[in-house]
Amino acid sequence: MLPRSQRLSTEQFNQVMKLGRAYHSPLFLVRVADTKGTTRVSAAVPVKVGKLAVIRNKFRRKIYEAVHPLMEKVIQDRFVVIIAKNTILTATQRAMETEIESVFVKAKLLR
Repeated sequence: MLPRSQRLSTEQFNQVMKLGRAYHSPLFLVRVADTKGTTRVSAAVPVKVGKLAVIRNKFRRKIYEAVHPLMEKVIQDRFVVIIAKNTILTATQRAMETEIESVFVKAKLLR
């Protein structure tokens, strides 16, 4: 799982949602904002995807787990928000990992 030091605060999250560029994939919507400092990532799973908090938290942890190996390759000075879509409910962990990597490539986040 991604350490808390590499996650966005609420204020940073809101900044990315307001100013960030959006990139779509079948499983995720990714918003990216340029910033100064270290790269930080946040995952969000809306109530529309999972009614129960247990389900939302489970998928949020899976997203962080899929992002963790990519953090070494991510370009510095970026804030990233990953928002899950409904299709994540039937996706495997491997599918999530490949989809996150492909959307990071589309967003030009990887070196």
